[in-house]
Amino acid sequence: MSRMATRQWMTTHEWMVNPMHQREWIERRGIMIWIAETFTSLGAGLYLVSLFINSWWGLLVGWLIIMFLKLPIHIAYFGKPWRFYRTLPPFSNAWKTSWFARGILFSVFFGTFAFIQLVIGQPDLAKLIGHSITDPIYYTFGVLAGLSALGVGIYGGFIMNYVKGIPFWNQGLLPVVFILAGVADGFGLVMGIGLAGGDASVAWAEAGSRYLILINILLIVTYLISAGYTSAVAKLSIQELIKGPSAFMFWGGLIILGLVIPAAISVVSLFSGGEALSVLLIIAIVAHTMGAFALKYCLLKVGIYRPLLPKVAPY
Repeated sequence: MSRMATRQWMTTHEWMVNPMHQREWIERRGIMIWIAETFTSLGAGLYLVSLFINSWWGLLVGWLIIMFLKLPIHIAYFGKPWRFYRTLPPFSNAWKTSWFARGILFSVFFGTFAFIQLVIGQPDLAKLIGHSITDPIYYTFGVLAGLSALGVGIYGGFIMNYVKGIPFWNQGLLPVVFILAGVADGFGLVMGIGLAGGDASVAWAEAGSRYLILINILLIVTYLISAGYTSAVAKLSIQELIKGPSAFMFWGGLIILGLVIPAAISVVSLFSGGEALSVLLIIAIVAHTMGAFALKYCLLKVGIYRPLLPKVAPY
């Protein structure tokens, strides 16, 4: 074999001996996965929180985010989007083994059940027909839509968790990170709905956000510590987050915008004896939403494949 051919072989097969980044879900067309997954957390989280506090406007906005932001971007990412039905029963049994197929199924269920709940629960319609008739239907479909929203919000974490070749993703806590981060995002957006005059309590949403921020801080720290013990390749991912190319997005986007600023505004509100000023709450909502984009970006960007050969070469 010539020297040039040897060099070409080594370059082509670098993934066999060196840790390599995954690029399919974060670069070029993969950026759509990042954006769609962020909208997934925002929409599902908002729907779940709104379901708990019975905010019809929150339910509507959450449904719109999933149906008109998350799904179109996800479908556009697929090469042949109109064939998605082939993953659904009775056309396929893929849902039994594939979290991707389950995610599509959850999305179909959510879109259907939530739409019925929204129509039945529309305030003017409910008043016209009578709450004694609409309430049982509304709450029944609310339970079904809530379970579907939970599935929509968590299935992305399971898809990444099942990629065995990326140790940083192969953590049992990852689906929990997805859903709790989404619920925290939901509390932030519910505050926005309350500020806009919707049927949501700003004070209640702010209190819920305060606790979820604390829980998410502890969860992220626990996740990083746990991942650091799994393998040398996972440690490379953590190093990238803390002091590597992704450090700016991690510290600036996730930590400062997504956690520190909303937490600081919440503390100001807590010790002032009332709700924070509207302008501060708006800043907190915007910062929290930007933090949601930063979290998904960081998780996807530092996904590094384990090499086939056991020895991890310097990176």
